[in-house]
Amino acid sequence: MFILTHIFTLSRSICVSNGGIINVLNMIIFFSCSTKDIVKYKNFYREIRNSIKDLGHSINRDWIDKSVEFAEKKIKDVPPSSVYKDVMSAIVTADLVVVDATVASMSVGHQLTFALQKMKPVLLLQFIKGNKEDKELFIGGAKSPLLMIKNYGSIKEIKPIIKDFIRKYESTSKTRFNLVLNKAQDSYVQWAAFSYKKSKTEIIQESINEKMEKDKNFEKNLDL
Repeated sequence: MFILTHIFTLSRSICVSNGGIINVLNMIIFFSCSTKDIVKYKNFYREIRNSIKDLGHSINRDWIDKSVEFAEKKIKDVPPSSVYKDVMSAIVTADLVVVDATVASMSVGHQLTFALQKMKPVLLLQFIKGNKEDKELFIGGAKSPLLMIKNYGSIKEIKPIIKDFIRKYESTSKTRFNLVLNKAQDSYVQWAAFSYKKSKTEIIQESINEKMEKDKNFEKNLDL
């Protein structure tokens, strides 16, 4: 039998207090929205970006102003395919993901799905004007414990929603425990870590996250 000791953490930018609590000082957040109608919704998108920064966190791809400038000057923006690798890399390195789906986009939908596959907590926002009925989102059927869907009806509602979402992941307890594996299990963890170029902790975390995502009893007890 093999005994491995693991410590699970959320972010790379952390400070451990004497009480054993991990306080995230600066979380890296990926923000995405459609460039279609970006001038029409620019104030909402900028408020999302500014709210994240005002709350003391970082945007790892801050592209909104440049795209708005291009749209206002009727300059053709860069093709999505040219920034694909940068976008995917930004999602992988982010602690949290915020997506505005007010304007439907296959590109944004792909980014959202990719983020959930990478076990990133995602806040999905959409603007609902007045008493209009909620737009039914396809991704809403995912029922992932990592996905939070919120509507807003005015610009002043954006920051409190983002604040609540970030607060959900801002602090987490550090858990230390002894994990007992038999020889076959230990061999697999070592093989997977080497083959997929990940740490043993990441391999084990991903297995737990996959189980957590499929566990309906756990989902019912989530406070989303």
